[in-house]
This record gives sequence, C-alpha cells and structure tokens, in this order.
Amino acid sequence: MNIHRQAEKIPSWIWHREREGRRHVVLEKSFVLHAAVEQLEMRIACTGEAEIRLNDAVIGHFPEHARHTSAFYSVKGLPGGLEPGAYTLRIELRNTEPMPMHPINMHLHDRSVGCIAYLSGSEGLWLATDDTWEAGDGPAEVVCVWGEEPFGDLDHAPPWFIAGGYGDIAVEPVQGIRVISAAGVEAVSGIDGVIQMNGTAGGRIVLDEVESRNERHIFYHLLKQGEWKERRTQQKELDLSRMPELLLELPHELNVRMQVTNHGDSEIGLLWNGAESLQELRHYDGCMTEWLAIPPGSLSATNPQGMRYVQIYVSGDDGGAFHIELRLEAAGAALNQAGQLQTDNELMQRIYDVSVHTSRVCHQIGLWDGIKRDRLNWAYDIYLAAKTEYSLWDDYSVLKRSLRELGRTPYGYWMNNLPSYTLWWLSSIWDYYFETGDREFVWEIREDLQRHIAWVKANADPCSGIFMPDAREAHSFIEWSPMGTSESWACLNAIYGMTKSQMKQLADYMPELGLHWDEPQAELKEEQFIGPSYALLTSVIGIKSGYVGEDSARRFLLDYRLGDPLTPLSAYWLAECYSEYGMHERAWAVIATVWGTMLDAGATTFWEGIRLTPSSDIHHALTTYTAYDSYRMSLCHSWSSTPVVWIARYVLGIRALEPGYARIAFEPQAIGGLTAARGVIPSPRGLIKVEWKLEDGRMIKSARIGEAELAGRA
Repeated sequence: MNIHRQAEKIPSWIWHREREGRRHVVLEKSFVLHAAVEQLEMRIACTGEAEIRLNDAVIGHFPEHARHTSAFYSVKGLPGGLEPGAYTLRIELRNTEPMPMHPINMHLHDRSVGCIAYLSGSEGLWLATDDTWEAGDGPAEVVCVWGEEPFGDLDHAPPWFIAGGYGDIAVEPVQGIRVISAAGVEAVSGIDGVIQMNGTAGGRIVLDEVESRNERHIFYHLLKQGEWKERRTQQKELDLSRMPELLLELPHELNVRMQVTNHGDSEIGLLWNGAESLQELRHYDGCMTEWLAIPPGSLSATNPQGMRYVQIYVSGDDGGAFHIELRLEAAGAALNQAGQLQTDNELMQRIYDVSVHTSRVCHQIGLWDGIKRDRLNWAYDIYLAAKTEYSLWDDYSVLKRSLRELGRTPYGYWMNNLPSYTLWWLSSIWDYYFETGDREFVWEIREDLQRHIAWVKANADPCSGIFMPDAREAHSFIEWSPMGTSESWACLNAIYGMTKSQMKQLADYMPELGLHWDEPQAELKEEQFIGPSYALLTSVIGIKSGYVGEDSARRFLLDYRLGDPLTPLSAYWLAECYSEYGMHERAWAVIATVWGTMLDAGATTFWEGIRLTPSSDIHHALTTYTAYDSYRMSLCHSWSSTPVVWIARYVLGIRALEPGYARIAFEPQAIGGLTAARGVIPSPRGLIKVEWKLEDGRMIKSARIGEAELAGRA
C-alpha cells in the first residue's frame, strides 16, 4: 500500500484556543518567496463568514453558510502570480452559528468552530493551516485533523489528501473487479483496478442542488446520508433508459474511492450508486447516490465510501463519444498483520480470514464501527473490536486515538449519550493495559479516567452499590436484540460491576493513577438474568459478571439452543462463556453456525446483526431487531471480527495471565475436528509462534517467544 509522501502537508482545522468562546478570529501566516510564483490556487472551508487578504489586498470573501463546512471552495481573487518578497496571508472569520453539539457527540465539544485552507503555486509553494499560524493573541490551535468528525472528508480536495490528517491512510488498487452488466458502454477491466469505459452518451443528466448542505450536521456521515436520500429521490424521477450503465462487483466489501480520468473532448458526468448488497442497491431509498462532473482531459476523485457493488450512469452530450479511465482504490490505515492462523478446518480458516479483513477495513481515521454506517467511534463497538486488535495487529495507533477522542467527553455526559458506553470505555482501558502493559498511554489519559469514574460514581448509590437507581423503569441500551426494561437495567448494573472490578485491578497495578472505587457490589438475583423469554445477552452478561452462579450457568449453557433473535455480539459472548466452562465444542458450534451463516449468504465482511432464519433478502430481514429503516444494518461491522480472539485463546491456546503477557497460559484445544494448527499471536514480549498436531491421540505442541519456549503456563 502507498501513502503519499506529501501527507505531512495536509492542513488541519484551526481556530483560536478559546474555540467558540471567540467567535471573531483573525488567522495569519507570514511567508517569504525567494522566486516568482505562478499557478496560484487557494481553497478554504470554514464555519463562519470569511474575508481573505494577501498583504493588504482582499482576494476572497465567503458569507457564512453551512455548505462552506463540507467542501473546499476556491478563492477567486488571487493574482496571476507573485514576485519574490514577504507576504502575509490573513483570514478574518466571524462565526454566528457553530457546528451543532448534542449529547451523542459531546466528545467533539471543542470542534464546533474551525477553518481549514491551503495556498499552492509553482516553485513548490504550499501553505496549509496548522498550529504555526497566528490567531491574534497567540498561536492558532488545531481543532481536529483532516477527515475527523464533525467535518469529515471535504469535496474538491487534492487526491493525495487520501492519506488523512494522521498521514497513515493508504490506498491500493482493487484487484479482481467483476463486470456484472454493461449497457451502452464497453468496459474492459485491466490490472491495478483500472477499467476502460468507452461508448456514446445518451444525453445529459440534470440534477438539482441538494438541500442537506444548507444545514449543519452533528456528524459528517449524517450529512452524507441526507444527500444520498435527496439524490436517490432525484434519480428515481429521471429517465435513465438511454444512459450508458455499468454494474460492478468488488471482490470484497471495501472502503473505496474512484479516480476518474476523462480522455474525451467534452465534460462528462457520472451518477453513481454504491451499496453493500444488490438488494440495497435496488431497493434502499438511502442508497449511496452521488454525482461527479469531470471536465475534458482532467481527473476527479470521489471520497472513499464502504461498498461492494457500484452502479454507474454516464452523462454527456447526446451522441457524443466518451473515453473514461476508472481506477478503483481501497483506502484504510496501513496495518501490518502480525497475527496468523493455518488450520486444516476450512470453515474455521475462512471465518478467521474474513474476520481479519473485517477488522482491517474498519481501521480508518478512527476505529470505525463500520465503513458504510456510521463510520464513527462508538465506545461499545471499540470495546469489542479492540479485542481483535491484540490478536492481529502490531500497531495500536488507530485504537488509541479513538479511545482518546471518546475520552474527551466532558463531565456530566455519557459517551455516545449512553451510560453503558461510558462503562465499556472504562473496560476498554483496562483491556488495553492488560493486553499491552502500556503504562505510558494509561497515564496520558489519567484525567479522562478520573473524570469518567467520578461521573459514574455520581450516578451510583454509595450504600447499595446500585448504578442508576432512579432508572429502573427506563430502558438502557445494551444491544440490538429486543430486551425488556428490567433486563436492560439488570444488565447495566452487571456491566457496572464488571467495570468497577476492572478499575480496582487497574488501580492495584497503577496506584499512581489515583483511582479509588470502594462502593459495595450491587445485590442482584440470578432470576434477573435467567428467564425463558430473556434475551440471550441478558443471561450471558449475568454469567460473565458472576451474578449467575456456576450451577445455574452450566444448566443454562447445556440447555440453550441457538435461534433468532441473535447478534454476532451476543454470539461471541456465548462462545466465550462456553469455553470458560470447558465446553469448547459447543463454543465452536456457535461460531460455526453464526459466522458460517453469514458466509453461506455470501458475506465478505461480517455483519452488525445476524438472522439464522433463511430469507430471500437477508439484508432487509436484518432490520427485524432494530429501530433502523430497511437496509441500514451494516454488513461490515468491526465488533463482528471477534472469532479471531476466540481462536487465538482456545485453538492456538494463548492467553495473558498478567498485564503485558508477564505470565502466559498455553492451553490449545483440538476443537472442531482439527488435527493440526499453527499460528502467530503478537504480544509485548514479541511474536508468540504456536504449532500443534495430534499423533495417536496425543497432542504434540510447541510455543515460542523468540528463542524462549513456553510450557503449559509461563
């Protein structure tokens, strides 16, 4: 994969250090030219009215408008060139309406105002907004980096901006693209994700402006979904019967951008749809629907989106020939896969490999829940997705910046506006420390830890240990499967108990954090978790938290039979419970059934939800368990990559017993008819290489860290 070498030059959103407390701000940057410069271009996006001056000359003015936060706009008053000399670029901003804040996005509270811009020209001139600019009475501060919420990707950016504000997003050609159908266009698929499109246009497509850009949105992805629905409505009103059309299938679901070169003599336009399934492409009102105009002899690029199918309509002069080069590239954080698995169980290997791909593509500017929806840092999704991290990757940069971002939620607010999500974030910090032994990162976020623990404790009864005692009759979101009010509240308190226990362990290992949590454990009864009509996760959380005793847990696990409603989330916890009680074959049966069902339905990434009951339109049927409209359930969701974790722990048999793998358990199991397995698991002590095979009913096994050999436990 290639990261453009200019990535470090990508501008950031900047403002005065007081953020929205300073609605009028002047941003300045002085520079000296030692040679004449031509081919000047300046582009800007901002949250307020902007007047732009180069030395004393006004070169641009933009009234305050919501659309100016979602795309780069060209500054039209630039001179034809600049002579050698000293210059000052000055951007004066007045903001009356910052980006909206809501409890669900309160972790972005200091990103409500911002400006991002660049000035370029010949002789290597490149001036981009960063913290070297002045903001009146001090240096400007970075509000957020390119690509982060609530601003997200901007239209009209140079193609190499794909590297993102952290500089670690890479692209690679999409190989193995299949042409499903073509009408009025000859499509030749070549190497490196390039498709040559030739044909005759059937007329021009005319689309109205979308209204979504007249409003500020709390998240970039909500802006895009609004646009797609408007464009889709417009598309349905068009007669596209004479328009050249192309339908493509990617080999896997990917976060894809298209680079389009117009080799013809007149402007062409592409109206395109992207989707995770053909059913979504054909039936969903919110299907990805975008418009791209490409002047003759030029290249234009789309912002990357999560999809597996692409439908393209070509617009141009009626009867005019078009010659288009279409290049599809997959975008994502450049990760090195350290964890590996080779088994003689074909299904287990496929589940592992697709889980790896699911995890990989969700590593973008943050550790996203999915690459189609919502493309955000959600605390519970990260908690589960991070478990896969420690078994696969050798770099946790994306995970850490996602944890940092959520950790910035102010006191008095729940992460993502959900009490359980704050608890899961705290548990994520414990998991991170336990798996990595990284004291430096935990110390770095100690103030966030202390603040969120204080807020959680402020919502718990110090005498009874009950969390949210006044919310017994309110539904607490735990997961997508239906769950009664009393169940969800019991689950919330069980999660609270698990989190409190983990924080006490963290305090023992790192007393310098100053964490204190002495409240008693809440008294909850087994019957609050075990019941004939209860959601699976209710019982599983009861078992994991210890509120369900060993005898009752065993009875439940032996009696339980998989069935709808179900999610990959609850299925993973169920498999963990089975293995913790030594029932490894039952654990594998859960994984084989749930994840195997997705593979049987053609999955190339694993889903947010699952339906075991067959359906002719599985994507539509998944909404049975949600409040979503049809087709909004994600078919690529990071929390469903967890089979990797189970396989590492129980098939390869490696588990940390103390933080940072100071002690390690090596207890592989011959599960699912396996006769041999080998693999690699990353650890802070180095790569752990495991190999075992069965000979005459005996397991011959070995595990090494470097040259050191592990026994059963080390």
